[in-house]
Amino acid sequence: MTGRFSPPGRRHLHTFTSLTAAGLAEAVVSSLGVVALVRLTGTERAGQAIFAQSVAGVWFLLCDPRLENAAQRFVPAEHRATGGGSALFLRLVRWDVAGRVATTVLGLAAVPVTWLLGFAGPGLALMLALAVVARGLTGPNGAPRAAFALTDRLRSFGVLRLACAGLSLALSVAGMLVWGAPGFLAGQAVSALVVAVTQIVLAVRAVRAAMGPPGRPGPVPPGLLGFTVKASGGTALAEVSDSGILAVAGLLGGSTLVTLLKIASAPGRLYASMIMPVASMLYPRLCRAVADGEVSTRGRRDLRRATLLLAAVGTLTLGVAVLVVDDVLRLVYGSRYGGLAAVAAVLVAAACVKGLVCWSNVLPLALGRPGWRLAYLGAEGLALVGLLLLAGLAARDAAGTSLLFACGTLAVSVCCAGTWLTLLGRFADDDAKEPKRPLRAGVRS
Repeated sequence: MTGRFSPPGRRHLHTFTSLTAAGLAEAVVSSLGVVALVRLTGTERAGQAIFAQSVAGVWFLLCDPRLENAAQRFVPAEHRATGGGSALFLRLVRWDVAGRVATTVLGLAAVPVTWLLGFAGPGLALMLALAVVARGLTGPNGAPRAAFALTDRLRSFGVLRLACAGLSLALSVAGMLVWGAPGFLAGQAVSALVVAVTQIVLAVRAVRAAMGPPGRPGPVPPGLLGFTVKASGGTALAEVSDSGILAVAGLLGGSTLVTLLKIASAPGRLYASMIMPVASMLYPRLCRAVADGEVSTRGRRDLRRATLLLAAVGTLTLGVAVLVVDDVLRLVYGSRYGGLAAVAAVLVAAACVKGLVCWSNVLPLALGRPGWRLAYLGAEGLALVGLLLLAGLAARDAAGTSLLFACGTLAVSVCCAGTWLTLLGRFADDDAKEPKRPLRAGVRS
């Protein structure tokens, strides 16, 4: 665990390729699942299933702690300082699993209440329960991601994710063929259970091999709990653009609006999945740079290289998307959804612009300043929800609401990217003024 990451080379290219393939596979699997759901069950029933997933997602965003960021931030420092990195990681895994179980139980207890109060019919209540279980089982996958990053085995994690994506698609489609929309969610729950157990076992083995067997757990590192609260809040807000927006759309425009937004946002989500490995690879590198006191040199260089690469990839992606998105939507979802081409193209543009600064999700965490990320993502999430509400009031139908919301999303992405590019120098300059010494695990607000 000592030493630095080597400069980008063939090994890093292989890691990036593996993670990119895994991210694309997961995005494609998700899109194929939605395609099958829409074609086999119809717009209304598919919208109910997607709405149930979104509500479950929002529930876990609000209630469940996210400890994977804390693991990547504090475990290496704890291992250097006391040799207790393995014990700390296992403690965080136990906390993570316990938190997911508690959140799942509370979510399941809330489902009958919504049914008794008349907020959900029997069919929707069943899908809500299945979605809560599936989401609860999906959550612990953050710990394995942190473990493979800590042990510099992200390439192996990418291969594992590919296999898990295939399993998820097979079980989801099989469940849907047997039981319709509820079977789709049940299949996801079963696959999530298999994936969670497999990944946690492999993650624990990887950390034990890299850091040795865990000893007696020591005291909780100072700053860990505060960092976790702020990082969890930031992660929750970062995912509002998907689950939260779809949940609000379901309340605002019903199942039809949910389905239209889910379909129109699919190309943009595919691009976001393709570039997500950039942030995954940058985070451990930035944490090492901070620990070594070289964030103003090594860290800034990595961020600039990543931004230039993402600018080139985003420009190419947007050009291709504008040309083919109409034909693709008609071919995949059916001719009735061809009118969403303009909405999808604008959302792809928003994803490309936001992708320029995908590292914004990890830079404040690496610097030990999760509060900055929390404030930024909170403002972004509120802006998106407000835009959706305004679009719903201004438009006459679901298609018009989707287009207005897409245009607003692009404007927000431009503002966010400009803000982070402007602040990039400030992050590094402020940190460069501090003494360049190895950092003990801690957090600044």
